[in-house]
Amino acid sequence: MRRLQNRTTPTLLLAFVFAAPLLGAENTAKQETRHQSVLADIGPAPSVALTDAAGKPFVLADLRGKAVVVSFVYTTCTGSCPATTFNLTRVQRALKEAGLWSTQVEFVSISLDPERDTPEALAAYARNYNADPVAWHFLTGPPDRVAKVVAAWGMWAKIGPSGTLDHPSRIFLIDPQGRQREIYNLEFLKPASVLHDVQTVLAESANR
Repeated sequence: MRRLQNRTTPTLLLAFVFAAPLLGAENTAKQETRHQSVLADIGPAPSVALTDAAGKPFVLADLRGKAVVVSFVYTTCTGSCPATTFNLTRVQRALKEAGLWSTQVEFVSISLDPERDTPEALAAYARNYNADPVAWHFLTGPPDRVAKVVAAWGMWAKIGPSGTLDHPSRIFLIDPQGRQREIYNLEFLKPASVLHDVQTVLAESANR
């Protein structure tokens, strides 16, 4: 028995020598896959420096360290804006239930019609949708400044055939480092999906 063991030992050693690098590579690949995010890094979020519904200056960069959901609406809209804001109130509820609202996540909604969307009009709009003013900021400002912000985010608004403003439906998720990580349209603005994505970027930030 001892002779048989002596004879097989070199074979076992060779097997281990060749297998070890493969096992190490496999473990490394698993670790890299585990840490790789399912959300792309789209690029830095454009700067925003406008006025909130309380008439106070607001700067998006001041929310660095939190996840931020950015939307574009206007108060007299009868199309996608009411649906977007209503869906965001459902997301707000999900974030509150998860214990993330205000402490780790805030919302920003930028007006596409600053000439009519005064701070007072935005405040009334926010109340109509039970938007929590603690962490949901409705923004307006001088039309030229708002136009620059809107364009910087790749958004636009123009008067359509019906006389109302025509604009795309896009909602942006910004991570705690100020990077764009997801762009939703109205169809995919689901509470469970947004909550999952928010938790993803928050976990990534915590592990940095």
